[in-house]
Amino acid sequence: MAEKCSTFRPNLAIFGVRPIDPGWLYIVRNGPLFKVGKTVNPARRLLKEAKTWLPDLEIVGVKPFWEISSLERQLHSGLADHWYSREWHRFPDDTYDWLFDDFRGFYDEDRDMNSVDFIYWITGSGMAELIMEQEDRKISLRKWQREAKDG
Repeated sequence: MAEKCSTFRPNLAIFGVRPIDPGWLYIVRNGPLFKVGKTVNPARRLLKEAKTWLPDLEIVGVKPFWEISSLERQLHSGLADHWYSREWHRFPDDTYDWLFDDFRGFYDEDRDMNSVDFIYWITGSGMAELIMEQEDRKISLRKWQREAKDG
């Protein structure tokens, strides 16, 4: 993963990536809390709105993907053990900063490669097992997060 667009064009169909629901996933931090979200207009959503209600907000990354609704849900499900409230999460210590470093590594402009790389990233992160368990149990994200928090 890199900052520039890659020159390689993946065949999205081979990876099961559908070129629908385009947008940006983002991670922002405010002190020990971080938020995972999605937007179709990052300039308005993050730079204007968020900075007004959280002036010390750190933007970890804003990266383009296909199927942002599905990917955001996967991240929320995979991070359920660290759920704090609504879309906010909290890690117990800084040994989890790999999430922020890895997210920064996605391309700033290459939606196709990010969407393919996300598959490998989520699988290698350990979050895929949590996502599969939630899907197998067929429970809502909120119930999944509450169960993980109550633990």
